Amino acid sequence: MVLVSIIIGLAIAHILSAFGSAVHRLRGHGPPIRLEPVYLLWVGFLFIWLVSFWWWEFKFQDLDIEWTFGLYLFIVSYAMWLFVLAVVLVPDDMEGMQDSFEYFLEGRHWFFAALLITIGLDVADTFLKGTDWGVRPVFIAQTAVHVAACIIGMSTTRRSVHLAAAIVAFGVQLAYMFRELGILGSW
Repeated sequence: MVLVSIIIGLAIAHILSAFGSAVHRLRGHGPPIRLEPVYLLWVGFLFIWLVSFWWWEFKFQDLDIEWTFGLYLFIVSYAMWLFVLAVVLVPDDMEGMQDSFEYFLEGRHWFFAALLITIGLDVADTFLKGTDWGVRPVFIAQTAVHVAACIIGMSTTRRSVHLAAAIVAFGVQLAYMFRELGILGSW
């Protein structure tokens, strides 16, 4: 889990570093920046996923499964895709961004495509923890909401629709995290 922790830590550091740069720009250092709720909600969504992924993957230690190099590579690949999501969504030092919603719209196909791949990895990861986990209604509902948000996000440029999708996805991710993660190592 050390390598996975490093990858997730790099993704979180990438987001936090960009957030710090945005704060400096909001304070008047550098070109002005406009941060929109749609963008901030998706960044928050990803931040929650990163933190909960790290927490949840430690549950693998309690499973009665054989740790193979293939399983290890899968977990590392999942962490790498989460890092890719962070890089696709959040630019280095917020460079080149004046309006976060316009920036988001320009890269939304990349973001939602990467998010769909990551959702697929999450489904596989969940079933690796046991079929019982993969067929839970709460997991199916969460996955359906996230896939729907991706499809909607790819197909429209309307701010109100993006805001609604981001609010729902963020809310579902937050609720799932608090409802399902519980105590580390406890099932």
